[in-house]
This record gives sequence, structure tokens and C-alpha cells, in this order.
Amino acid sequence: MRNQTRLLHLFLIIALFASCASRPEPIPEQEVSYSYPDIEPIIESAEKIIEPEIMPLTPIEQLIERIKKNGNDIEKYYILDRNGNITVKADLYDKAGDFEVIYYLDEAQTPEASVYNIRFTALNKETLEEIEDSFIWQPAEGDAGILLSFDDSYVSTWIKYLDLFDTYGAKVTFFLQGKFDPFSRLALERGHDVGFHSVNHLDLRAVSAAVFAIETSGGAEAFRQEGIPVPAFAYPYGFFQTWMNEALLQSFSILRGYGVAFRIYKKNEIFSSYITSRSIDNTIIQNDDEFKRIILSMLRTVKFMDDCWVLPLTTHDISNASWGIRPDRLEFVLSAAAELKLKFYRFCDFLEESALLHE
Repeated sequence: MRNQTRLLHLFLIIALFASCASRPEPIPEQEVSYSYPDIEPIIESAEKIIEPEIMPLTPIEQLIERIKKNGNDIEKYYILDRNGNITVKADLYDKAGDFEVIYYLDEAQTPEASVYNIRFTALNKETLEEIEDSFIWQPAEGDAGILLSFDDSYVSTWIKYLDLFDTYGAKVTFFLQGKFDPFSRLALERGHDVGFHSVNHLDLRAVSAAVFAIETSGGAEAFRQEGIPVPAFAYPYGFFQTWMNEALLQSFSILRGYGVAFRIYKKNEIFSSYITSRSIDNTIIQNDDEFKRIILSMLRTVKFMDDCWVLPLTTHDISNASWGIRPDRLEFVLSAAAELKLKFYRFCDFLEESALLHE
């Protein structure tokens, strides 16, 4: 038994040596190289962004987009109701239908300075279906502007506010009454304009033809002899008769009335014509909140309508007096106009404009 065990051990030892002798030699380490696929086509494919198919806009969607672009292809107009409220509208007719567009400028939100969110509605006149939307309006530099003037001869007050006008880049027209005043030269030197407002501020409807001539063209001659052109004439109290316009346009290039209604004029219609200027006197608009609302409504309208419109505004003294405008109110007008990028016109500017057109 012991011998058999020894033989078995011997056999296992021989088998172990035999297996070691037949094991193959290990492969020495070698530098392994790897091959990568060409990635240029992959990059090119990634750069080719497959855009989703864009569905064409429906006619009504095209109409809304056209309104939101607020281009000059849309001719706007305004409506003035009995309370003096201004509504800006436009009539659009295309393949989408016949629409009335209303712009709600008085409700305009201002998320930041000189930027306005304008709500509008588009009413289909046939189906009475109404669509509401809004767009961002950012007024740009242009020719729309205001024609601001001051009447009578409050020279001692006006002179105190010449620096305020400079602050806002405002140029205005002073309609002087009576005899020549040296303030006229100062006003021209500071970039403003001077017009004539009669000698004695009479109701010209109640005077003779001789007195009418003295009060108007005759009185202006004293200014012209001093080198002050006085191209425009403002009727005292705003009172006139039709025949007066024809007579005075022989001596003046522009005639100006006085009223309480909102009116705007195209630039090319002001020269050699009669215009009415809207009063912004303290006595006409007594409540401060109402004053600001009216001013903003008028200024936004003239800027929004088109680039060729001008808004005439008139007051008298710069004070708390009834026939004047308080300094804080005046500054509100100037700052609001400047924020809307409205131009400040003088009456003489329309003579220059007319001369350029006829060159």
C-alpha cells in the first residue's frame, strides 16, 4: 500500500514538470497602435442643423405681424371726441379682410425710458371678430415735433427760463406785443424766434381798416427796422375774420390762432397759411394730473402718427398766473417732448423748409 502511494506522488510530479515544459513563452510587451475613424464627416453632420419646417402664416397672422412692425405703410389718423380725448386709428384692407385698428396710446406702459408697450385691437368690420395684441414702440429721431410759443410781452419772466430751454434743447417762438424790445435780439442770439402779436392787443374784428393796418403790419415794421424779421403773426385773443388772413399773408409768412382743441399739421402745410395753436395755460387745464395726461396724450399722438406732423402749443407768462404756465409744468412739457425725441420747431423753421423745397 505504501509503495502504491509513492508511485502516485512520483507520477504527479512528472506530470507537473511536463506541463511547465510545454507552456509557450510569454509574448513580450509591444507598443500597441489604435486606429480611429475619420471624425470630419461626423463634425460636418453635426454642424448641419436640420431646421424644422416653418408653416406659412395665415392671412390674419400676417396682418397682425404687419401691425406689430408699425411701419410707414400703415396710414394712421386720429379721432377727437367731445371731451377732447384722442384716439389713434388705422384702416387696413387686405386678403385677411377689412379691419379697423385702434392704438391705445394713453395706456402705454413704459418698461424703460423711451420704450413703450402699445396695446392695440384689430376689428374685422364684416365679422366683428376682434383681435388684441401689443408691440414695443421705441421712438427714434425724426421730424415729428412741437411748435411751442409764448404770447404777449412777459420779457422779464421769459428771460429767466432761457437756460431751461437750453437744458432740453428746446427752441421756441416769442410773440411780442407793442413796441420793439431789445429782448428780441437776445432771443435770436439764443436760437429762438420772435413773432408779432399786435401793438395794443385789440380785438381786430372791432377796429377800422386803418387801425387794423397799424396794429398788424405797421407795428411789425418797427421790429424789422431793427433787424428782427418777425415772420409770423399771432392774433390777439385768437379772434379774426377770414378776410384778415389774406390781408396779413402779404406781410407775414404764417398766421397763428389760439384755441383749446388738439390740432396737428403737416410740416409742408404750415408755411404761408393759418394754423391754430392749442393753449396749455394754467386757466385752461387746472388739474395737475389732467394736465400731465393731456400733454402726454398729445405728444405721444403727434410722434406716433407719422414723421411729418407738428403740434402747435401756446401759453403766455411762465408763472402761477392764470394766463401762463407754471415752471414745473413747463419743464414737464419739455422733458416729455425730449424723451419722445420730438423736434422743437420755431415759426421761422418753416420758412427755411419752404425755401429748401423751392430751390
